[in-house]
Amino acid sequence: MKKYLAIDIGGTFIKYSVMEEDYRILEEGSIPTKKEPEQFLEQLTGIAADYKKKVDGIAVCIAGFINPKTGENTDFSVGAHFRAYNLKKELERVSGHAVTIENDSNCAVLGEMVAGAARDYKDICLLTIGTGIGGAIVMGGNLWRGSHFKAGEAGLMRLGEENSEYAGATSVLVRRVSQLVGKTVDGPYVFEHLLESEIAGIYQDWLEKLSVVVGNMAMLLDPQVMLIGGGICQEPRFIRDLKAKVYEIYPHLLEYTEIKGCETGNQAGRIGALALHKEEIL
Repeated sequence: MKKYLAIDIGGTFIKYSVMEEDYRILEEGSIPTKKEPEQFLEQLTGIAADYKKKVDGIAVCIAGFINPKTGENTDFSVGAHFRAYNLKKELERVSGHAVTIENDSNCAVLGEMVAGAARDYKDICLLTIGTGIGGAIVMGGNLWRGSHFKAGEAGLMRLGEENSEYAGATSVLVRRVSQLVGKTVDGPYVFEHLLESEIAGIYQDWLEKLSVVVGNMAMLLDPQVMLIGGGICQEPRFIRDLKAKVYEIYPHLLEYTEIKGCETGNQAGRIGALALHKEEIL
């Protein structure tokens, strides 16, 4: 059975896995993402070089407006290191293997279709809630990238005078609670202290803004299911609270649009990237 290197390039960590064709993980690792473009490129080409004799191809997911054919990233909202080099060409040069590259949220929804919560659906919207808000759209079982590879970028929509990712991203919730308590906290801290009225108020305000993003996307695209991903989904009450708030604001959605948490965790992007690689290369 052939083996593949799947790389998930994030703003904080570069995570990679060696997978077989059936997505079984043989090996994985991660390194902190460097922000200087040349060092960033060296990290990725180093991983590719280390594994070039052990794998048969490379599949990459990364934030941005990705042209999967050319490898270009034209996203104005990501760091310069994500845009400075054509990673598809650079990794092909170093490894000698075919390389596929795709937006990370697009890969995540493909991963959920292969091995997660979207197995039984053809019309799907996914939102990943984290430092920002990423999104992906599948219609009729096919990924919808848009004319300029920008489809699904819900975080760049406006909510009043705010970008929606700055209103509903997990980072905003954590930052507001940190300011309240006078120290740096994380997501679990917020959920552990929701009995405190001021923290609960911040959480409810944040949840309502996020629910508007979710509901608006559902209203616009009419998917069978809205999938919600990101580390915050590990909090048991989050999806329950989000569903309740969305259906409170948009009660008619209850009849025809499900809201579900993603199931493949931080492997979603890598599984989806490999699924795309298999489809386009094999």
